Amino acid sequence: METITFHSYRGGVGKTLLSVNTAVKLALSGKKVCLVDFDLRAPSHQSLFASSTFSVSHATKSFTGFLVGDHGPESVINSTNMDNFHCVFSNIEILQQKESKIRTKLTQHGEGRILAKLFEFIRYCNSQEFDFLIFDCMPGITYRSLDALVVSDKIMVVTRPVKSEISGLRLVISECYSKLEGAKLFSIMNQVEQIEDLVHTPNPLDVNLVKVNILGITKCLEESSTSIPLLHTFPRIPFVTERIYVLDEKEHPFSTEIDIFCTKLLQ
Repeated sequence: METITFHSYRGGVGKTLLSVNTAVKLALSGKKVCLVDFDLRAPSHQSLFASSTFSVSHATKSFTGFLVGDHGPESVINSTNMDNFHCVFSNIEILQQKESKIRTKLTQHGEGRILAKLFEFIRYCNSQEFDFLIFDCMPGITYRSLDALVVSDKIMVVTRPVKSEISGLRLVISECYSKLEGAKLFSIMNQVEQIEDLVHTPNPLDVNLVKVNILGITKCLEESSTSIPLLHTFPRIPFVTERIYVLDEKEHPFSTEIDIFCTKLLQ
């Protein structure tokens, strides 16, 4: 089994859309996949699946409760109308309960308590013969994102061609990625504007700025102490929303890009 985590320095880069569509596409190709919504501060997979033609047989327990030891790993995995695809939801409502101690337990890193639970979950998924376990984790440098990175075989670093990504990447590379042992790191450049797809003539200053940003991000990835090769570039496609495109709109350009990305991932 291979454990893959999608991570980013900041939110809003399309990490969840990429991870969900990648997981479903791998399942459609015959791989047994378990996708975990590990953004404990802002979980969104449950609403995303609800807006799709997906049919999810909801488990009664959430991953949040599993992490603090309230129940076992077998009780948090949801089956779906795809034989090969399973998903795990986190529950923001549990964190919002005033009298609950879960928020405190999750905030405290303690003696690797949450990390140990992640390894327990990985062992369980491995025993169930999953081919892929995919974590969509929270952005930035937090205890929980660090835990997900530590247990991963591969890490997908999602970026966008904006200037703030450059300084952010330098920070996350030096503070996180450079300290990891064993994990293979790859980068994904998302939402790259294609001039030929624009309906208007772009401002030359904007075009040049994007080129400079892409060059800066690429240089940052290549010249760091931890080399992070660019695995795929996703063009910015107008009107891409939160949707499982590879299932509901197989002919959509975004679905085509996911197909290409998954082919690279499987090589």
